[in-house]
Amino acid sequence: MHTEFFDLGPAQGRTIFVLPVPYDGTASYGKGTRLGPEALFTASVQIESYDAEMDLDLGDLAHFTPLTPVHPPSEGPEPLHEAMRGRLAEFDASTDFILTLGGEHSVPLPLFEFYKAAHPDLVILHIDAHADLRQSYGDTPYSHACIMARARQLGIPLAQIGIRSLCREQRDFMRAQPKGELLTMFAWDLPTPCDAAERVRSFIGNRPLYVSFDVDGMDPGVIPGTGTPEPGGIQYAWMTRFWKELWLEGAGPRLVGMDMCELAPIPGSQVSETAAVKLIQRILTSWLGQGQ
Repeated sequence: MHTEFFDLGPAQGRTIFVLPVPYDGTASYGKGTRLGPEALFTASVQIESYDAEMDLDLGDLAHFTPLTPVHPPSEGPEPLHEAMRGRLAEFDASTDFILTLGGEHSVPLPLFEFYKAAHPDLVILHIDAHADLRQSYGDTPYSHACIMARARQLGIPLAQIGIRSLCREQRDFMRAQPKGELLTMFAWDLPTPCDAAERVRSFIGNRPLYVSFDVDGMDPGVIPGTGTPEPGGIQYAWMTRFWKELWLEGAGPRLVGMDMCELAPIPGSQVSETAAVKLIQRILTSWLGQGQ
């Protein structure tokens, strides 16, 4: 594993702890997301920290502290989650920002618990092709297909963007959620980035925000390297504009943590990990640079 995430020179700005979790034990189609963290580390040091469109440099806003990877001590997601809980006990959820690099999308459940304990009114912004609201899949309720059902079980409201693959039972579950607990913007009916950002801001209000980003929310033409690609996804220009609009003029929510999951690098290609790192960069630059 590389020892740097972004190569920003002298440490300054907000500390971002980077937690790699190379796990794909419940992956139900293509494997390879266990290789995602290493690919993201490698790509990050090749990318300019300066965002020319925003005229902001992430190197002026943040410095990154990579952590040693968390590996499952035995088979199954439950032992992995226990190992992650042990690692997270070293941190303070009220102050520490952790960027988790998956691995598949079952990975961030302990992060949801960690931040929910410190922020009882936490909201998750979920970028994904899949609703991930199955109660169980592949004989486990902790599958990557169930991660947002577990978030709802914790009482965390969800704002979802890019959804375009779900079963009828998940649609029924979505329709049964109390008002104000679930906002879904399907990929086939996305508003403009500005309108989407306004809807998300209105949904979140003054509550703290955690971003859970499954890269298959993006169109496969943008990020082909993922285990469960779905056509008709979010375009890169839409997504980068959305983050800029979400924190436009300092009006956006307080971000407390985030994850980037489901990257399965394609041998001989750097397209997917480069796009994923650029999206991480835009999210953090938009948040940390708000009002500048």
